[in-house]
Parts: sequence; structure tokens; C-alpha cells
Amino acid sequence: MLKELASVIDKLGDVLTGLQRQEDPLAGARQGVHNEQGRRLTGHWQKLFVGHAKAAQSGSDARPGPDIAGLTADFDHLLSRLRNSSTRLQRWQQLDGQRLRLAAQELQQSTFCPPQTGQLLAELARQDGSHQGQLWLLLDCYKAAVKQCTEQETRSRAHHHEICSRLQQLIDELHFSGEIGAALAKIQSQLLRQADPSTLPPLCLRLIELTIEGCRQERQNSTLFLAKLNTNLGEMHHNFAISLSEGQALFDARTHHGHHIAGELRAIGEHLVSQDNEQLKEEIELRLRSITHVLLQHERLQEREQSLLNRMNAMEKQINELKSEADGFKQRLSVQNEKLFIDNLTQIYNRAAMDERLEVEYRRWLRYQEPLCIALLDIDYFKEINDKYGHLAGDKALRLIARTIQKSLRQTDFVARFGGEEFVLLLPNVNPDKLHKPLEKLREQIRNIPFRFKEERVTITASIGATLFEKGDSTTSALERADRALYRAKHAGRDQIVMA
Repeated sequence: MLKELASVIDKLGDVLTGLQRQEDPLAGARQGVHNEQGRRLTGHWQKLFVGHAKAAQSGSDARPGPDIAGLTADFDHLLSRLRNSSTRLQRWQQLDGQRLRLAAQELQQSTFCPPQTGQLLAELARQDGSHQGQLWLLLDCYKAAVKQCTEQETRSRAHHHEICSRLQQLIDELHFSGEIGAALAKIQSQLLRQADPSTLPPLCLRLIELTIEGCRQERQNSTLFLAKLNTNLGEMHHNFAISLSEGQALFDARTHHGHHIAGELRAIGEHLVSQDNEQLKEEIELRLRSITHVLLQHERLQEREQSLLNRMNAMEKQINELKSEADGFKQRLSVQNEKLFIDNLTQIYNRAAMDERLEVEYRRWLRYQEPLCIALLDIDYFKEINDKYGHLAGDKALRLIARTIQKSLRQTDFVARFGGEEFVLLLPNVNPDKLHKPLEKLREQIRNIPFRFKEERVTITASIGATLFEKGDSTTSALERADRALYRAKHAGRDQIVMA
């Protein structure tokens, strides 16, 4: 359309040039010299623009000549306006084309890009005229993108609903009480409301934390229960053994006494046989029969007592087996509890173990006021190792660093992986004046780790921030002070130690 308009403007420009050339000859026509072409052009101009229909109808009979100068000026003015309109239209068309290309590029960069967007961009790059066809194609692309977005949203909602349902089932299977149970109930209430999908990842992380904490508490409670059960079984076994020993001694004494009484009775019976007093013999025999009856009852009681002793011996054996099983279960639980505090990658203690050990060392420091140091160690430029050599190389480096730190510390010291490439160290009962020496030794040992990856030597350095516990400190304040010291070590050039 713009090309056609430009062609019309060019032709109108030619007409204006012709009018300007005809101006002088037409002026002579007013004096009787008429130019037929000028008169026809003037008639058409008057018919189209001036509206002098009668002059047009009179044709060649019209003697009065037109005002060529005025017509030329009007024609020039209108032609200028037409050219300005054409220029503005062309500019608008260019802007429309840019907007269309920008919209198509944004659509192509979006997640829901239809396949025909690339073809549309290619056409827009070649197009220098009207963009009406591309506009409709762009609208079709947006329609397809909206359809994809709607389908994706529908699938996302269904997936979100499924995840919420599965998490609710998981919480139903967890039977934790106290604060953890209340927190789980709160999460379940949020899941029932089908909250914003963006809140689902934090809820999942919180659920994992609560599950781990609940399992840890149950393990601790189980450990305490088993320890108490083991103590009770030990006391029961001790008392039972004493009772069994006393019962056996009593049984032996009664057996001995029974044998002694029976012997005495036999002696009395033999002595009575040799006597002549019949009345006395009858009375004594009566007493002897009574005593014999008592002895029979005593023997039956002894048999029952022996049966009880046998059962007690069997019970002692069962108690020993139960005690052995309790000890084994306690040992397995201790191993599992230990694994719960071990970092899977580096096989040293994790942050949960650090929290527990830090609390123990802090209470000991409060009681005895022996110097206690906490240090944070961070590997310098560790991200570059992952980016350049891959995460497998980074994992290998972390394992080597963890082993190096363990070998460098004393048995009373403690090290844990704090997160990522950061480690935390607890150094109890240290000499404040010589604290820098073991930390400097550790920094040098890390720097000298013989780490190679694909035959390339990789130098590893570490920055350390350390502090001693001071009066009025809490575990949080000391840890934050060590973290600020580490921050200063990082910004001072790395591979150094800063004490706070």
C-alpha cells in the first residue's frame, strides 16, 4: 500500500511540475491564446478540488481562464500534506514492524513458544511493507502459546494436588507428639488449603526437617528407654541371682536338716524296739508317726521348692538372653544414631552433630571457664573447581579436605561440615596465646594437599575465621563473630586466618 501511495505522490508531483510549466502559457491564454491541455487539467482540478462543475461542463467554451498560480499553490500545499502523511504512515509501519518483531522475540524466549514463531521472525526480518499478514500469524502464535500455558497450568495444578495429597498421607503416618506434632498438624492444614504452589518447596523442606528432628528425638528417647531397661534388667538380674543363691542354700540346709531328723527318728525307732514299756512304746510310736507325716510333707515342700528353683534358673537364663538382646539393640541404635550425625559425602560429623557438640562444649566452658575456640573454615574459589573440573572433582576435594582436617586436629577437638564447602571446628582447652599456630598449620596442610584431577595439579586454599568464647557469650554470638572474621579473611585476599 505504501508503494502504491508513493507512486501516486510521484505522479502528482509530475502533475504539479506540469502546472508550474503551464503557468505562463496559460496566463497568455487569458488574453486569447488557449492551451487545450492546460484547460483540461484546469477543468479537472476545478471539478475535483475547487468544485466548479459548470466550468468543467463548459469545456472548451469557457473563455475565462483559471487562476493557475492559485491552483498551483493549493496543489503544492495538498501534495506536501500528502507527502507528510505518507512519511508518518511509513514511520508508523516501521514501528509496527519493530513491535511485531519484539513481540515475536519475547514469545520465542518464553517457555510456551509455538513452532511457527521462528518462521514468523524470519518473515518479519524480510518484510518491508505491510505487516497485516504477520500480525494475524503472531496472533495465532499467541493463541497457541496461551493454549500451551493453559494445558501446562492444568497439569501443574493436578501435579500440585497429587503432591499435597501424598504429603498429607505421609504426615498421617508420622506419629510425633509435642511441638513437632503441632508443627506437622499446621503443615497438614496448609496442605489441605491447597496453598500457592510456590509455598510447596518450603513446606517440603520444613516437613523433612521436622521428620528428621522427630526421628532424632525418638532415637534419643529409645536410647534412654533402653538404657533404663538395661539398668533395671541388671538390677533385677543381680537381685534374682541373690534370691536364687539364698533359695538354693536354704534348700540345701532344709535337705540336710531333713536327713538329720530322719536319721534321729530311725535311731529312736530302733531304741524303742528294745524297750519293754508297752504304753510308752505306743505313745512314742504315735508321735513318731506324726513326725513321719510331717517329714513327708516337708519332702513334698522340698520337691516344690526344687521345682521353683528350676523355674527360677530358667527365668535367669531368659533374663540373660533378654539383657543380651537389649545390649545388642542398644549397640545397633547407637550405630544408627551415629550415622544420623555423619555427613554422607565427607564421612565426618554434620551440622546436627555440631549443634549438639557445641551445646555440650558451651556448658563445659560455662562451668570450668577453660578456653574454648570456635573456627569457621571455607574453601576458596570452590565454585571454580566445580565449574572447571566438574562436581565429581569437587566431591573428591571435599573428602580430601575433611580427612586432612581430621588428621591435623587433636582427639579432643571436633570438626563438622557446616554446609557446602564450609567446615566448623571446636577447639576446647586451647592456649589463647598460641591459638594461631594450629590454625596456621591446618591452613598450610590444606594448601599442600596433593590434589590432581585428570593429570592436572589443583591448588586448594582455605580462609579461616576464629574466635574465643568471651564472658557473656552465647553459642550464637560466638558463631556469628567467627563468621564475621571469616568474611574479613575472604575480603582481605583469602588463604589467611583472621581472629576476632
